[in-house]
Amino acid sequence: MDWFIDYQAVREGITNMCRLKQEYRIALHLAFQEDIDFVSHLNQTDYRLKYLDLPNCVKKVAKPFFEALYDKILGGSTGFRMEGLSIPRLRRGHVRRGYFEVNQKRDGSFNPVCPACLGQIEVTEEDGYADLDHYLTKSIYPFLSISPDNLIPLCKICNENIKGAKDPLENYPGVGGLFNIFFPYHRPGINSIAVEIDQNELDERFIIGTKKGKESDNIRVANFEELFNLNERWSGKINSSLYETVMSEVISEFIGEEELITEELVQKKLKKMYYAAMRSCTTVPDKYLLAQYIYILKVNRDVFVGFYKEFKEEIKLELETIIFYKDGTKF
Repeated sequence: MDWFIDYQAVREGITNMCRLKQEYRIALHLAFQEDIDFVSHLNQTDYRLKYLDLPNCVKKVAKPFFEALYDKILGGSTGFRMEGLSIPRLRRGHVRRGYFEVNQKRDGSFNPVCPACLGQIEVTEEDGYADLDHYLTKSIYPFLSISPDNLIPLCKICNENIKGAKDPLENYPGVGGLFNIFFPYHRPGINSIAVEIDQNELDERFIIGTKKGKESDNIRVANFEELFNLNERWSGKINSSLYETVMSEVISEFIGEEELITEELVQKKLKKMYYAAMRSCTTVPDKYLLAQYIYILKVNRDVFVGFYKEFKEEIKLELETIIFYKDGTKF
């Protein structure tokens, strides 16, 4: 084990823990045993992570040790160094590959969808499919820095620019906090989140809410939106790509048939587009948002009327452009 204590932070952590009073060492051990099994307590409204209640003198010793244990030995940026284990559960490449082997496309290829924002995960290197995020921040919950259940691959924007070191339990630090949040692998939020469009402003905006019949998830949905800033980020995609994608595909369906276009035919086209998007929403970036946008266009009469009016104007311009260039003298 000489190699293990060669790391200064690890060596100092072991030394400092040995210097604690016996009662504190026992408290540290019991708290770790309880917290490392935290996923079994997700549905308990009377549970609170035990690390939070340890005496400050114990936290002062435990925090740098467990952070070093992850960073230097078990996974971090330096890679997995624990020899002799058959399943290196915390090695970055192992976690990434394991996640994407389970969440892959139908043809078995890499699935580039970020599980938080449903956007694009950029492939940069063999095992660099995504950043690894400690969902419950390791600086606040150091015990959980070495829990595979607390490691989730995210796109760089979610991990570095949006979530960063945000604490999902910041608004719920007391007993039952874990009950109030969605949690990767064990309590996903996609089946509880509803998407609406706000047209009160010049640009359309997505508003994240809770699906009917899922009112018990209101707090979880609000927490998730705050954590990843989905309202703003998803709204930007309406006006930068989703609207144009839908409009272009509908126009291409009816170009040259202006006299035959009816609201009913456009509704049928939107229905086909919706089902096509839903078939690939778990394996293609932003397909979920596209499907939700199309669904809202279909079921919200006011939204559809506005879309249909703009569609008629756009297709008229398209036809005028075609006639303009077919003239033979206008090129």
